[in-house]
Amino acid sequence: MNTLHASAAISLAFAISTPTLAQQSEHRLGDHPAVVVQRLYAQQGYDYASKFYPHPAWLYLLPEEPHRMVEHPAVLVFQREQQRLQALAEAAPPQVALTSERR
Repeated sequence: MNTLHASAAISLAFAISTPTLAQQSEHRLGDHPAVVVQRLYAQQGYDYASKFYPHPAWLYLLPEEPHRMVEHPAVLVFQREQQRLQALAEAAPPQVALTSERR
C-alpha cells in the first residue's frame, strides 16, 4: 500500500509541475452555422445579375404563330399529324397496284 501512496504522490507532483497543454481560448465558441449564414446573407447586397426578368412588353420572336388557348394540345398534335400525312401523300408518287387477274 505504501507503493500505491508513493505512485499517487509522484503522479500528483508531476501533474502540478507540468504546464497545461490545453490553451485557454480568449474568445467564446463560434456561432451556429445557420446564424453565420443569416448574418452573411443580411450583409450582402442585392445581386441584380442573378435574377433577370424581361419586361412584359418585350418583343418575342416565336418560331410559329401562338396557339389559341381554346384548343387542347392533343387536338393540335392530331392536326399536325394529319397535315404531315397529307403532305407526304401529296409528295409521294402515285402507287400502282399490281394485281394479277387470271380469267
